[in-house]
Amino acid sequence: MRPASRVLGILAVSLVAASCGPLNVSGFKDDLRFGTGIDYSAMKLTGESTSFTVATTPTVSFRIESAANFDGRFVRLYLNTLEQKDFAACANKDAHICLSAFNVSNSGTYEVKGYLVDTIVDIGKETLVTSATLTLH
Repeated sequence: MRPASRVLGILAVSLVAASCGPLNVSGFKDDLRFGTGIDYSAMKLTGESTSFTVATTPTVSFRIESAANFDGRFVRLYLNTLEQKDFAACANKDAHICLSAFNVSNSGTYEVKGYLVDTIVDIGKETLVTSATLTLH
């Protein structure tokens, strides 16, 4: 192989590797999903969707997964930055997944942002995990 061809080959492999994103050694990824129920034995949602009818689904279940372990931090969801919901039961040191639910009463489209929160004195240090869109009609 000629030197110019070798350089081009290395460059092509580097571009493909870079486009795949950073290597995640934990096997977990940053993800937020919604559903109508929870199957705790399989650690997954039932009735998974991004759109629900408030009249028939007043409680939305969610599954948030973090590439980084929770390390004692609790989960906080913001709905359109207007409403905050905290889930302290998910604050296991080695956890990567939180399954829980919250009540909804108003129709609309919401950007839901999921954070891990480390409590420091009276405030919390928030680390964004991911976000997803939720539609309630």
